[in-house]
Amino acid sequence: MINAQRRTVIVLFAIFIGLLGVAALAFPRHAPPSAQSSPTPIPYVFPRVLPAQITRIDLEDRRDPQKPVTITLIKTAGDWQAIKASGGVGAPNLAKIARLLNGLASLRYNRIIDSTSVEAFGLADGGRYVIRFVADRTYTLHIGGNSPDQTLAYVQRDGSSFILLVSAEQITALTGALEGLAAP
Repeated sequence: MINAQRRTVIVLFAIFIGLLGVAALAFPRHAPPSAQSSPTPIPYVFPRVLPAQITRIDLEDRRDPQKPVTITLIKTAGDWQAIKASGGVGAPNLAKIARLLNGLASLRYNRIIDSTSVEAFGLADGGRYVIRFVADRTYTLHIGGNSPDQTLAYVQRDGSSFILLVSAEQITALTGALEGLAAP
């Protein structure tokens, strides 16, 4: 009787192991990811620039090629001074300057296009806007047109042949800060 019970236990154990094997083949177990991958960070257009480092900004609004508007912003002892192309000096809107400084320092791109034809991107003759600013060195940003779906804007930096695709929202915020500053 004990031998019969032992054989039954062995047969049931063999059937159980066989069912586990069939289940393992039918339903393979996927190992959980060891570490949750984080999204790739979107790089900055000007990676080493902090808003407090910027001491001078030269703005050119080139949308009207017949009458381009230029203005220079210079940081003086704790304040900013605006010098217009006509020679007028004044105190600019500090809230707009703060948005401009933060916008330049936080500008990010998500794709690079290597193109010899800048006309298609609105960057012929320097683009719609040109922003030159001094931080640890002089930087230049050329702002062109928007992508066909209006979600991205085409920009170039520092005379590079590469065209960077930047969020159109960021560029709209940046040029919005320019609007009141570059008014004649």
